[in-house]
Amino acid sequence: MASAADNRTVGGAGITIPGAERLIWYFMRVSGVLLIVLAGGHLFVTHYLNVPSETTFDFVAARWANPYWRTFDWLLLMLALWHGVLGLRYSIQDYLRTPAIRTAGLGAAWALGVVFFALGTVTIFAFDAEAVAVNTGPLSDAMWIADLIGLSLYVFAAVTYVSIVLLAVWLIRSLFRGQMPIYTGGPGQYAWALHRATGIGVLFFLLVHIIDISLIGLGSELYDRSVAFYAQPVLIPMEILLVGAVVYHTLNGVRVMTIDFTSGGYRREKTSFAIVMILTILLTLPSAWIIVRAELGWG
Repeated sequence: MASAADNRTVGGAGITIPGAERLIWYFMRVSGVLLIVLAGGHLFVTHYLNVPSETTFDFVAARWANPYWRTFDWLLLMLALWHGVLGLRYSIQDYLRTPAIRTAGLGAAWALGVVFFALGTVTIFAFDAEAVAVNTGPLSDAMWIADLIGLSLYVFAAVTYVSIVLLAVWLIRSLFRGQMPIYTGGPGQYAWALHRATGIGVLFFLLVHIIDISLIGLGSELYDRSVAFYAQPVLIPMEILLVGAVVYHTLNGVRVMTIDFTSGGYRREKTSFAIVMILTILLTLPSAWIIVRAELGWG
């Protein structure tokens, strides 16, 4: 007799979700596929061929002189932002149990999506390199804005580092007590927890980055000052972790789709999770070396 698992319908849970929720489920998968190229390409340019502190005004101006690059960056903005906001929506629904608080959280997520999408779109398509380069526009000398962005990066990095240390301490204590940390249900649950954590982390960095890149419309010197913060040694581990988070989230998203849209993907969850983890480490290491060597002046 065939088991329920053997009779599993290819297509995943999205087939049975009603109404708008089904559209969101499919959007997450379609946008995920497109982001393999868009986010992967952007990451390769900014963290493998170059490093973040090198993406100065001149770098961006040369890039946006080409309408195809502007289109590429706008598609990346649209898909990455809404993929992240809709992903955050799942966490809000899961963890905010009080109806009023959940409604407020969902409203805030949608508002963030609309505001940051508008800001990013205007930044990309209204950018005029010649007008901005003269540094005579409003707020072009307001260096405190760049310093505020730098401070937000320090705060983001501090929260990331402290969270990792606390998690490591908790895991070690659990293992010494003979307790299985976090889950007992198998690798799929660990993969899910990492997918959600990396997704939230990448989204919040994206929001900071949208504000960061929007400074290019105020003045070249102001923008370059904000970009220079990425060369600070204290931020280098965060840059490397960001690369790892994007790589893991991308690869695990592919793994999830193989489970959703193939008949036997769920049977290989343990193996596929191990492959994703190994590939994440192998693909992150070259970028880590490039970033450390460039930002610390090694060679």
